[in-house]
Order: sequence, then structure tokens, then C-alpha cells
Amino acid sequence: MKHSPYTRGLFLLIIIVLLFIGLGSHSIAAEAETGTFSGRVIDVEGNPVAELPVMIGPTMAIGPGMHPAFSPKTYPTTRRARTDAEGRFSITGIAARMSYFSALPRNVDVLFPKDLETKIVKAMEEKDYAAIYTSGVIEMETDDFEPDFEVLSIDIRGITFYPRNDFSRIGFSVEPGSDIKNVKVIVQPRMRIRGRVLFKNGTPLRNARLRLVFNYTRADGQGHGSSGGRPRTDADGYFLFYLDEKDDTANYTFSVEYQELEATAEPVLLKPGDRLDGLTFTFDSEPIAPKPSPPRMPFNPSATPPAPKPISIPAFETVWILNPTNGHAYKKIPCESRDAAVAQATEEKAHLVTINDAEEQAWLSAVFGHEFYWIGLSDVEKEGQWQWDNGEPVTYENWLPDDFFSEASDADERDYAVTTFTDGKWYAVSPKSILLRMTAMAILEKADVPDNSSSEDK
Repeated sequence: MKHSPYTRGLFLLIIIVLLFIGLGSHSIAAEAETGTFSGRVIDVEGNPVAELPVMIGPTMAIGPGMHPAFSPKTYPTTRRARTDAEGRFSITGIAARMSYFSALPRNVDVLFPKDLETKIVKAMEEKDYAAIYTSGVIEMETDDFEPDFEVLSIDIRGITFYPRNDFSRIGFSVEPGSDIKNVKVIVQPRMRIRGRVLFKNGTPLRNARLRLVFNYTRADGQGHGSSGGRPRTDADGYFLFYLDEKDDTANYTFSVEYQELEATAEPVLLKPGDRLDGLTFTFDSEPIAPKPSPPRMPFNPSATPPAPKPISIPAFETVWILNPTNGHAYKKIPCESRDAAVAQATEEKAHLVTINDAEEQAWLSAVFGHEFYWIGLSDVEKEGQWQWDNGEPVTYENWLPDDFFSEASDADERDYAVTTFTDGKWYAVSPKSILLRMTAMAILEKADVPDNSSSEDK
């Protein structure tokens, strides 16, 4: 594929995009409101992409990227539209949460017909677990909803945003009640293969879930890797599989596995943007019957559903860990808010962590990793004068730039600080920041605590 200015920027420009279009308040009334998002979808040459189903769905932060929080069961809750002849779309009813924009398969209405969607929505509203269980949706996988187009960039109000890498999405949030117009979305067809699976007598493997694996070596010899997925064959044994490793020309070897059978196709050379048809996999076997599905337990619709299993928190999250350099102990905790973290710290005669120098920052990063954590730094008492909660002076700073996450709120509205996935650097957040919703942990600190990191916290 020849890299246009758009696609070249995709891999070089931004480590992660969190587009915050003026987040609203966190009141219950505001949360009930929704926003709209409309614009036009074009290809890299500026041509409209017509009759393309598009969606806005929930996403989450994983490391330095935004990833879909998507499954077939959540598909009915996404907000969707289809482009017209000029590539225009309008998506309404968008909730105030971290979201991402994506294309959908052109045949999504066949993959997930309207009657099934209606049934799932009704079952979810009525908590009719039997209907969900028997609908067949639990047998679907995300591989069944792979879009044929990828989003290269989104231009909103003259600012263009790009994904971090091949695997992440462009994250954003729409203010409740707002109407974002004239968005320009640039897409391109995704790199893919189309294969067919046969038995040795020529009979196709029909309507079966495969395990596909592949290995690749870059043509310049500078890298290699492997990946895979679980596509499903159709009634004639064909399947589609989309590749995200699309930056360089490489030699690919594809294999499929079904039950105890395995077949490997001839190696192929693929260039970025290639769409290869005619790949054939032949099992050295006569046709075999599919394995029956595991028997389902009888479902009693009148029975109370079992309580969800409690989340198991790893031991290191429930113990104090001693820093031998300063004799202080630290612990990371889950929390719903900064106030909740402060309350728990008070109960444990501790405080939100104070970071006094680069050595302490490096130790915290090594022990707890680079995540969103509340720390004990604020300028609530006097704007612009940052102070640690425990009263210690600020002797060390490790800030990211104020505009790093492209937030709309002014710098003087940001009263608290969190650490981030970017080398543990700090970022100031406001009450309107979407980072508040993404920060679900805090680090506590207290002095002179024995090292009991090998036993559970009492």
C-alpha cells in the first residue's frame, strides 16, 4: 500500500487520542442526556463511501491505546447509522462515556438481524436470562463482526485525530445534549484474506468455527511475528480473515485447525493493503461430523439467577509493600473516586501517595506499573499552588503537558492529579475530565510499616 499523508500520520503522530468535546457534569440528570455525532465518510482519495454501516460503541484504555469494549451481546446497545450516497451519516442517542467510532461489516444486518436485536434488547430490559441464553448470541464472537473498512482519522472542528497503532481506536466523549456536526472520517479497505477449507474429497467444511494461525516475516528481514483468530466458514466452506499487521510487505504462512485436523496453505507474499482471494486449505481426511455442542443445563426462567462471582483481587493489591530506600509502605487499591480513596486511606492511617523525587517515582513505576492512579497532589486550596495531601512540600515534579490528552477544560479548572500510562507521568484533571471515569485505582502510602508483602493485609 502506498502511504498517503493520512496513513503515514496514523503510525507516527499521536500516542493516544482522547478527544474530549466539553464533557458535561456528572449529575444524574446530565448522565441521562445524550449527544449526536454527524458528518461524512470518505476514502483516502476523497471519494464518498456510500451504504457503509457505522457505529459508536464503548471503549476502554489498555496501556497506551483505546480498545473496543465490544461483544455481540453489547452490539444492540451501540448507536449506529448507515452512510448515504454522499457518505453522510448521523448517529444519535450517544451516552456520555468513553466511546469510539468504527465501520461495521456491510452485511451486519444479516449477521445480526433486526428481530434478534429486538429480542436481545427486550430480554436485557426484562432481565429475561432464558431468552438471552437461547437466542444464540452467546455463541457469537467478535471475529464475526470484523469491519471491511478501517478508520484512519477523524477530523472534528479542524483538528485531526489518529489511532495510536494498528490495534487501538480513536477514543472520544460527546457532551450530553451536544450536537457535533461536519465530522470528516477517512477510511480505507482493510487488509484481508479469503480462504476456503476442504476435505480431501473436495467436500467443503460447512458452517464451522476454525482456529486460524499465521506466521509472518518481513520481506526486508527486519522483523517477524504471529497471530490468529477464530473465523467461521459459510455453507460453501469460505471464510474471511482481516489482518492488522499491515505496515510492511511480508511473507505469510496461514494454517487452519478444526478438531484434530490441521492444514497449511502455500506461503504468500502480502503487501500492505492487499486483499487476497483464492487461498485453499485441504485436510488430509474424509469429511468428519462436527462435535455436538455441550449439553445445556435446563434453564428455569422463574429461578433467581446466581449472584455474580466476586472479583478475585491479586495478593499484591491487598498488601503493603515496603520501599527499602525510605522505609515507607505503599499499597494500590481499587476505588470509585478520589474521595473514596482518601476515605480508605484515612481508615488505614495512611494518605494518598506523595512522590518526593525521581527515585521514588521509579520505584513506584517498577512495583505498580504505569496506570491511571490517584495521587495525593492538588491545588484546591490555592489555584496554581500544588500541595501534597500530607503537608509535605513539593520537591519534585513529573507533569505531562496540559494539552496532552486534548481536553477542552481550562488548566485552572484542574484541581487534582493522577499518574498515567506514559512513564508514570502526572496529569491534572478537572471535574469534567473523562480521566475521572478511567481512574479506578489509587496508591496509598504510610511511614514505618513492616514489610508484610508475603502475607495478606489484615
